[in-house]
Amino acid sequence: MQLRKLSLIASLLVAGAHADDYVALEYLQYNENDSRVSVSAPSLEINKDFGADYTLNASFVLDSVSGASPTYYDATSGASAHAKGPSGDIRYGNVTFDEQRAAGNVNLTTRFANRDELKAGIGYSTESDFYSYEGSLSYMHYLDDSHNQSISLGGSYQSNEVLIKDCSYNTACDASSGASQKMTNDGYQLQLSFSQVIDTTSVADIGVFYGSESGYLSSPYHNIVRNANTVVAELKPDARDNYGVKLGYKKALGESLFAHASYKYYSDDWGINSHTIDTKLLYEVNDDLTLGGGVRYYMQSEADFYAKAFTTEKFASSDERVSDFNALTYKAELEYKFSDDLSYNLGANLYDQSTGLQATFFTTGLKYKF
Repeated sequence: MQLRKLSLIASLLVAGAHADDYVALEYLQYNENDSRVSVSAPSLEINKDFGADYTLNASFVLDSVSGASPTYYDATSGASAHAKGPSGDIRYGNVTFDEQRAAGNVNLTTRFANRDELKAGIGYSTESDFYSYEGSLSYMHYLDDSHNQSISLGGSYQSNEVLIKDCSYNTACDASSGASQKMTNDGYQLQLSFSQVIDTTSVADIGVFYGSESGYLSSPYHNIVRNANTVVAELKPDARDNYGVKLGYKKALGESLFAHASYKYYSDDWGINSHTIDTKLLYEVNDDLTLGGGVRYYMQSEADFYAKAFTTEKFASSDERVSDFNALTYKAELEYKFSDDLSYNLGANLYDQSTGLQATFFTTGLKYKF
């Protein structure tokens, strides 16, 4: 999060550059308006170098998520995410939920004699109705002896299990198998990127990516209305391919001021196209205090099957996450060094979405170098 003087930008890519040994504790608090989602998430990160050629990084997080999600429901059965069936009392509103998640990731970076880097990682996440396993691998190769140019190729694979707690009205699972059933999906992501140190004060990068996922991609907590009188579970296509491009630029505007800017274009065969512009400024007030701020703009088109009202189509979803919307995120942060070994960070973000959703999220933490 912090750049340290003019040469720091270039040093991000030079041979032998590696992270400090540290332990970081952080706490995140996220809250949405209208008493929707609230998330409390303490996390721990440990980073350890083994000589100049190996770095091991491990992180752990515990999420406590509660609140309500907007969807259709049959009020005669009670305001439950799983209350579905023929009724003349169909409503659109928030249904409550409460969930805990535990997740961990371990990554190993290996550096070779020419300072190329191989990174391998594994991750696991568990909730009462969702389990996720992930593996990743990437290789970064320097294209010149001065290490001003590099190319990276990486990929990740994820396998997920989704528990549908009520199959009674969910056509995606077999109701005869009982009150719940496990569904699965898996996906992979590939990325190729190129980085160039432009001069002693700036660096730019460009990347392209492609991804694919298949299996049960619907949400068991979002419903739709069919035939104008029946609430059933949403049904999204069972496959999705996506691709896009990323651009990034970092610039030292002086000895104490640094700028970051990035752009991302995303497109998939569900009909969603999105654009993301992210900006940040970092200012070193003195050797101990660094301030930062920025704005992130996001816009996307809606999926072909998005249905806010009644539908007769095979695939349909009322999930706002696949609707047409734009959003702004305003960001502020600070880092204060108590000593060479101990520092404190604080971040504040305000999210404003065109659908009416607003959210705030704060982070605070301590980092100890050893």
